[in-house]
Amino acid sequence: MSNLVDLRVVLKFLGLDALTSADKNLELIRDSVESWIQTVYCRRTLVETTYKEKYDGTGCNSLVLDNYPITSLSRLSMGFDEAMRIKNTNYGAHASVSVSSTGVVLNKDGTVTTLLFATYTTINMLSAAICAVSGWVATISLSEYGTFPSTVLVERMGLQCINNAEVGLMMPADGEWSFETDAAKGILYSDFGFLEGTRNISVEYKAGYNPIPKDLELATLILIKNIYQKRSEESWGTTSYSAGGISMSFDKDIPMEAKQILNHYRRTLV
Repeated sequence: MSNLVDLRVVLKFLGLDALTSADKNLELIRDSVESWIQTVYCRRTLVETTYKEKYDGTGCNSLVLDNYPITSLSRLSMGFDEAMRIKNTNYGAHASVSVSSTGVVLNKDGTVTTLLFATYTTINMLSAAICAVSGWVATISLSEYGTFPSTVLVERMGLQCINNAEVGLMMPADGEWSFETDAAKGILYSDFGFLEGTRNISVEYKAGYNPIPKDLELATLILIKNIYQKRSEESWGTTSYSAGGISMSFDKDIPMEAKQILNHYRRTLV
């Protein structure tokens, strides 16, 4: 993930020409301040990031995404299609298949085989690789799915497939074409409603800021300077944050100049 502020900008703001041995923790301070701003205070990721998420369909005409503002949206799907079926032909105690964000994991009685999407980039290649593992068989549900990217598979965990019991690996259904987007608020609207179900709505999108707004950059710099100047003090306040094995603390009341800016970006919990 990118940073809210470049380290060179931090050095300039602090009046430093370059990092010295005395300032060797400055990058850690920068990263920890940025993490605190996003995960603790603002309760949202502010840097533009790519997301691949599933939501519960409620039947309503609107869907609020976890991240905003939306900068691009590549897929909105309702429901799933079966991409392939997998089984283990051995008789034994345990066999399961899982799909992670990076690949397919085969587990037979503790013997684990991981097939990465980066290596097996299509459903055809992934199916052939599964069949090459002793005792495992994969069948593509429709021939046209074979050329689909393997990354389309939906994450699943621990699907039991011992003794020739087949399990299906799923992918999002065809993308929707009739919907509206409120990019600033991260809300999708569909006149037909979002089909009721549990984690049945798939959305692939980018959200966050790129470039980082100047006021947000300034608030981050103010907090970094606040911590940097207090790094040698024994008392840091009452609110602490730990990152990278080093614990740092932030004043109970953050500098007003930074707080006023950050409040504009803070997610409101309802």
